[in-house]
Amino acid sequence: MKEPRSIHMTVAHNLLIYLKGTIGQGLLFPSTSKLQLTVYFDADWARCEESRRSTTGYAVFLGDSLISWKSKKQPTVSKSSTEAEYRSLSAGASETIWLQQLLTVFEVDIPSAYVLCDNMSDIYLASNLVHHESTKHIDIDHHFI
Repeated sequence: MKEPRSIHMTVAHNLLIYLKGTIGQGLLFPSTSKLQLTVYFDADWARCEESRRSTTGYAVFLGDSLISWKSKKQPTVSKSSTEAEYRSLSAGASETIWLQQLLTVFEVDIPSAYVLCDNMSDIYLASNLVHHESTKHIDIDHHFI
């Protein structure tokens, strides 16, 4: 989006041709739904039996409609379920910030987002500004949440 080239225009043109051929299908955005971003996070700690890497997953909803999701194996091995969940929270938070900025470009004002996580340790880490000895192994760049 920052530096569009002719290949990007070709892809956009192909997308429009595809959309024109699928008029009867589409995403439903109910008019009664609030324009609120809600993000659900989860991680599956050490799921891969070969590498022991965790799987990160998140789903982003705009109102009642799913607009973004991702599931990916984490690049590093997490030492705890808290670390795996926190890395998931970090990835999803980055996506949420990007989506808020993108919606602002389209003149859709989303002042805040609901971030939902089921791990109490992560909730404590995200709300506590003091780094403790037990969280030293989590990189500093993951503490921007």
